[in-house]
Amino acid sequence: MTPEAIEVWIAEQDVDRRVGTLRPSFMRGRMLASSSFEYDDAWLRGGWAISPDLPLERTRIYTAENQTLPGAFSDTVPDDWGQKLIRADHARRRRQDDSLPPRLGEFDYLLGVADHTRVGAIRLRAAGSWLSDESGVANVHDLQRILDVTQRYDDDEASDDDIAYLNEVATSPGGARPKANVVLDDGSLAIAKLPHSKDGRFDVERWEAVALTLAADSGLVTPRWSVEASPSGRAVLLSTRFDRDAAGRRFGYMSGRTALRLGLHDDGSTETYEDFADAIAEWSAAPVVDLHEMFGRIALTVLINNVDDHWRNHAFLHGAQGWRLSPVFDVNPSRQRGVIDSRAISDDDDPSDRRLEHLLQVASTFQLSDAAARRVIARVARAVSNWEAVATRLGLDERQRAGYRGAFSSPQLAWARSLDTDLR
Repeated sequence: MTPEAIEVWIAEQDVDRRVGTLRPSFMRGRMLASSSFEYDDAWLRGGWAISPDLPLERTRIYTAENQTLPGAFSDTVPDDWGQKLIRADHARRRRQDDSLPPRLGEFDYLLGVADHTRVGAIRLRAAGSWLSDESGVANVHDLQRILDVTQRYDDDEASDDDIAYLNEVATSPGGARPKANVVLDDGSLAIAKLPHSKDGRFDVERWEAVALTLAADSGLVTPRWSVEASPSGRAVLLSTRFDRDAAGRRFGYMSGRTALRLGLHDDGSTETYEDFADAIAEWSAAPVVDLHEMFGRIALTVLINNVDDHWRNHAFLHGAQGWRLSPVFDVNPSRQRGVIDSRAISDDDDPSDRRLEHLLQVASTFQLSDAAARRVIARVARAVSNWEAVATRLGLDERQRAGYRGAFSSPQLAWARSLDTDLR
């Protein structure tokens, strides 16, 4: 049975602090109709607003009509991959206990994530127990088992033990692709991003490693990562969790979607990067630094044809100084051009054919002069121009490189490279 009230805590600087109380309201079955949240008095005296829709006020705050959970909590609900695993494990347990409800809803997914690996600093508790109290993490040396179990799950051949294992280690990471939480040899928590049966002949995670290398070469902030080969030869990308520090302490987390105050059924397609710049200016403790960083990321996004740049693939972290832009993540070059709508740069931009000229036009929104903006774009273009050498170094053969050439070789790259000449 779902508790009527959930204690909300924040793990901050090795201390768990009570933040407030979250209360769900259901329509029928497990369908969440709305929820409310109320801060504790102690948190009001010395805490911070955990999301834009939860200002520090001494009152019970109800979700808006277009939302069922406040943004701080919806950010911790797993996406497609994690929800599928939670449903599969629930079906397994229901075969043993038919008193369990036949269906799950959004609140079940919120509570079903392992406490140890839940995104950000929020912890949930009811009746004196952390939710969920599963260990939620595997050792990096368990990668082969994770790959084998994931493959059986992908092939609809997973046993009950397989499903229970995946539910334990693989539900908290977001996104639609298979992934799992692992502990690296140095004790750091990381996400293992796994090959997918739908990847065809392409080594998708190794291409993400290319994108992260180009980002770092562009001077952008990236997480620590490494690549491990799977038995198929395709890569597993190990990306250190940036919502944890080296000692395992947690940072608060806010997605770009929450920062933009998007509703439950709002796909964010009308919001632009210019709008997101306004959110950075509002929330960042170092807005100029973060706006400059974001400007470079947009240039990279266009130049590698990263079209999966929805607003959950941007985030802020809360540390001692307040909110700051997180390291870049989930950057994937796409072989498809002109068929997928991504985030537009501005209202003048075409989301299926983005132009860096439009980024240059809004440079002042990112606190950059025209000359400084041109230098940033040229710097990113120089890095991206080396994509083939980077891909070769990371083990991608000619067939792989030929398949992805269209992601990098574009009129936009030629235009951006021309800025180098103009600046000399």
